[in-house]
Amino acid sequence: MPSTPTEPDDYVIGRVQQALAHDPRVNELDVTVTIKGGKLFLTGTVTTEERCRAITEIVCRECPDLDVHNEVAVVSLREPDGADVEELT
Repeated sequence: MPSTPTEPDDYVIGRVQQALAHDPRVNELDVTVTIKGGKLFLTGTVTTEERCRAITEIVCRECPDLDVHNEVAVVSLREPDGADVEELT
């Protein structure tokens, strides 16, 4: 359901967080959503570019009347090259 100009920011933020948590492309609970001056800002980290793009798509669908700024960072969780592996015996 798209937001309306009279809908309180807290409601919009809650709806966006719920949409991000329930969409199977994202299932994301750690994205921070804020609204300032008619602009919606997303911050946090995800592990893939695909998730980052999906977040933008979901939020733009939920809030077509807001200017969405996705500032979510993509961080790799893979081991660095040449990492020593400890063997347990």
